[in-house]
Amino acid sequence: MPLTEAQIEAFCLLLEDERPSITAALDRQVGGFSEEDRERLLVRLRGEKRGPVVVPPALGEHHQRMLERAFSDWAVSPPGELDLERGAFLLASYAYPLEDMGRYGAELDRMAGTLRLRLGGAASPGEIVEGMAEYLHGELRFDGDRENYYDSQNSYLNRVLDRRRGIPITLSAVYLLMGQRLGLPFRGVGMPGHFIVKYEAPGGPIFLDPFEGGHRLSVQDCEGIVRGLGYHFDLRFLQETPPRRIVERMLNNLIGIFQRDGGEDKIKRLMRYREIVQRG
Repeated sequence: MPLTEAQIEAFCLLLEDERPSITAALDRQVGGFSEEDRERLLVRLRGEKRGPVVVPPALGEHHQRMLERAFSDWAVSPPGELDLERGAFLLASYAYPLEDMGRYGAELDRMAGTLRLRLGGAASPGEIVEGMAEYLHGELRFDGDRENYYDSQNSYLNRVLDRRRGIPITLSAVYLLMGQRLGLPFRGVGMPGHFIVKYEAPGGPIFLDPFEGGHRLSVQDCEGIVRGLGYHFDLRFLQETPPRRIVERMLNNLIGIFQRDGGEDKIKRLMRYREIVQRG
């Protein structure tokens, strides 16, 4: 029979006990739960403010299986329906299974609503990109994490929104998701070694570097960045990068971090997600 709501709540409280013997006992119990009850337990843990909890291995494995299915469903969406936000938060859920990612979508909604008021009647592309950069970097203090660039937190969108710090691709994702909400034509540009955004203006694209406070870039600036990183330059590098490739690149970044820092199990799991995304 399914667990009652009282049993689910009691189990959540027991997960706050960090003693290994308790964790082992709870893990054995979770192993006997139905898939539906395991999911109900995770949903309850995400939905309420609690102290630190210990996730039993059986519950963690359940989450990873569900996440793999979700990645598979996401990856087979038609290209025009492939949602960057969904993909980015699925990746964040890999590392933060008890986080309610919906609240971060709500935060982006709030941010976009505020920016809409800030922009007011701004009509020119120049005013729009300046308004976006001033709001995100000047008012909200989003910035590139130069001191701890390879901190894995910089690759998870929820932590970027919490900390206001990130790497080029995740800071660019904030621009893209804000632009999506406001109907503004911001596009991701995955140059070799560095990710930027562009605003598709009638007079030609305006390139911005979210890692550098939304600084404007010319085509020559972009070429200098690419060549400075040791790559040849091609104008095709300035074409739009679609959501699938953005999420794939986020996965590559994390795989590289864990290859450097150690974490064989994490590498295997992330490579599995990457395979799903590439195959979709």
